[in-house]
Parts: sequence; C-alpha cells; structure tokens
Amino acid sequence: MVILQDIIIIAAMAENRVIGKDNKIPWSIKEDMAHFRELTKGCPCIMGRKTWESLPKKPLPGRLNIVVSQTMTIDSDNVKVFPSLQAAIEFCSDYEKIFICGGETIYKQALPLANKLELTIIRGNYEGDTFFPEIDLTCWKKINTINFDTFSFITYTKNWVSVNTKLK
Repeated sequence: MVILQDIIIIAAMAENRVIGKDNKIPWSIKEDMAHFRELTKGCPCIMGRKTWESLPKKPLPGRLNIVVSQTMTIDSDNVKVFPSLQAAIEFCSDYEKIFICGGETIYKQALPLANKLELTIIRGNYEGDTFFPEIDLTCWKKINTINFDTFSFITYTKNWVSVNTKLK
C-alpha cells in the first residue's frame, strides 16, 4: 500500500518574513493560534529544539510532537526526538500529513521537501532575529486566501511543473 504523504510547512510571518524575536513570536493573534490547532490536530508536528523550548505549554496537545535535535533526550508517547529532519520524516511514514512547525533552520531544510504551505501573513514589518526563508513563488500555486484586517491565511501547493522545469 502506498501512502501519498503531505509534508506541510505551517508558519506565521510578518511581511518582512520575521517569525520570531528572542525565541518568542512577536505578535499574539488568537485566530492564528486557532487556525494552527485546527490544521495540525491529530498530525505529527516536527519542530526544532528552539521552537520546542519556546512553547508555553509542552507538548502540543492532540498531536505527536517531534523535535529535531542532536542534544535533547526526551522520549514519551507523544514526544519523540530525532537527530535530523530526514529521520523525523521517515518516522512519520505511516501518516498522511506531517506539519513542519519551525523554526528558521527546519523551515529551510523542509522547503524543498514540502508540497504544501499554510502561511499566515501578518501585515506590517516586525523587528526580529528569526526569519522564514525566501520562497520562489514560481514553484508554488496559491490555492486559497482568507483575508482579515491585520493578517491573511494563504495556502500554496507545490507547482511541480515549474519545479521540474527549473531542475532541467
């Protein structure tokens, strides 16, 4: 049996691609947190060590929490640690959806592997020290946008025709 797996990057960022400052999210938008909970519920959530450490309540309830770290040693029913993103993804091979939840380094590593982006774009520029990687939008197709006053939810799927053309 073949399982077609979605590797989904989920992120909230300002228009200047800021995703964090001092290991914290520089905004508080309850609709975004609810959106994150709804999309990721019941799915593995892969994150780096710093993102794990920044969570106010650990682990994220109702999800398998997976931390990519060479130094951490937590292991419980709903928290697993792997030394690489590849090992974490391989562990999730039986799941239809995997969410990549940050931070900057994990997003950079996952971007070539992902086939879907679930982004919250917060209007305006924020001061920060952690950034979402540049996205080549010619490799992605926008399939949904929901606009609010101060932010938007945007969903992209990978445009495989464009990706394959660039590889030639």
